[in-house]
Amino acid sequence: MTTAACTYSASELTDAACLVSLGCQPRLRPLALPRYWDLLQRYRLDGAFRDAVDAVAEGLDMDLIEAHPIEGLVLHPREGSWLAYRLKDHPRLGVKDRLVLGLAHVAIAARAYPTPADLEEETVKRVSLAEVDDFLRSLTERLREAAVDADGLAVPHAELDAAWRVYSKLPPARPTTTGRLSESSTHRVIKEALEWLVEQGLANRAPELGVGCYRLAHRFRLQVRETAAMAAFAALCDIRRAQLIEED
Repeated sequence: MTTAACTYSASELTDAACLVSLGCQPRLRPLALPRYWDLLQRYRLDGAFRDAVDAVAEGLDMDLIEAHPIEGLVLHPREGSWLAYRLKDHPRLGVKDRLVLGLAHVAIAARAYPTPADLEEETVKRVSLAEVDDFLRSLTERLREAAVDADGLAVPHAELDAAWRVYSKLPPARPTTTGRLSESSTHRVIKEALEWLVEQGLANRAPELGVGCYRLAHRFRLQVRETAAMAAFAALCDIRRAQLIEED
């Protein structure tokens, strides 16, 4: 097979596909897997092999964002790709559940990375259930105020309007008789969003920092950076920046 001006052997193509396969398993880390580490270093140092890996990712309709020495190969499925995760594909979620869970995901990103500079820094960000919920409570108040213009007419914001209205009606935390969070509480929604990030290798639980605390991984920042132009994310970042100015 030929890619650009290079001809690849079957073993080279197998190695390229293997690296992409490892990158598609975001909880794997190259430092723990010699094979992963060797292929990653080869990608970083060998231009011809890098072209082959890029071509495999391209064929799978994925963007290869970075080859990070600790996080590994960071891949991002393109919008509409068969590999992209969509909330509507979740078998247990109704329409309202999808709205508030989607809002929680965007809020986690906006709270952690409200400015372009934040999206470029490798500083590990920490979040907690309570902090994200406080941010969302404040956010819903600001969105309620911004929902009408100077003449009292409704200002449409299709991506956020229905979500914050549902979220604002839920209690923050409602423990059940077994001590677990109620399905109808916002803390449960935020925890589900953060636990999904953990499962995808995008965050880590950090109980040593306090109850309900998590650390966001470098690859989560890179994924957010790829979708930073999304209108809902931009709107929440505006609110977060305003909050930070007020706190100063």
